[in-house]
Amino acid sequence: MRLASALTGTVLASALLLSAAPASLAAPTEDLPAVESSQLSDASSMLALINPTTKLSPEDYTPTKLVSVGSTGLTLRAEAAQAVEDLIADARAAGHSIKLLSAYRSYERQAALFNQYQSKYGTAYAERISARPGTSEHQLGLAADLGYTNSRAELKEEFGQTPAGIWIAKHASDYGLIIRYPQGKEEITGYKYEPWHVRYIGKEHAKALAESGAETYEEYFQMLSKTLEEPKTEASAVAKEEESDSSNKSEKESAKDSEEVGHGVVKEDDLLVLRFLPPYRDWGFGFTE
Repeated sequence: MRLASALTGTVLASALLLSAAPASLAAPTEDLPAVESSQLSDASSMLALINPTTKLSPEDYTPTKLVSVGSTGLTLRAEAAQAVEDLIADARAAGHSIKLLSAYRSYERQAALFNQYQSKYGTAYAERISARPGTSEHQLGLAADLGYTNSRAELKEEFGQTPAGIWIAKHASDYGLIIRYPQGKEEITGYKYEPWHVRYIGKEHAKALAESGAETYEEYFQMLSKTLEEPKTEASAVAKEEESDSSNKSEKESAKDSEEVGHGVVKEDDLLVLRFLPPYRDWGFGFTE
């Protein structure tokens, strides 16, 4: 079992997929939760970005501490498992018969699933509905597929318009979950609309994403990345300002020194005055020839 130290191509992938994203987003970056660079680059982080152009490193990454979600036998990382379990329990209490259909998948399982879709639908369509091995959120142990029954036939876009699908979309963030592949955002996320696919990013970030104006996790991830860039920019600006102040201070001190030295120098105007003074012997100072 190996842990991933970093995600391959995260920054590049974000730039490519976000070419279709809005030029500006609503929330100022200072309103976002503070993050460290490792939280955006490490596969073991709950904020790890995975999409068609961002691979895990190593590709056969396996998360630690996978636990069963309730009595389903399906596993997720502990914090995600608890969130999904709580969401399902509350959805059922609200009258929606939601069940967990899929959770963590290993690299090998994802490879078999993708190959199955590829054989049935062809590569182009398979890539729209399924992740290649090493690029699946399910491999992170943070993603789950929800539906009415245990049949994968229920995983259709129409699920988003059902009472259960609407309830999930409305309440997911209360549990730290997001609808990872929203409708109409395939150019950004890389996948077609999946109202059944939820991803755990934690309550703080799920709420911040909802309030940020971002409509996809890619956009929110970009905003978080900017919060790491801004302190460097600010520090650089402060350094330049201090350098400028120091330079101005030196110039002022130099000018002052020149002015003080000037008091002991006979200037041309002084010489003109001296020309019209009587000879020093007439100054009354007692000089004699």
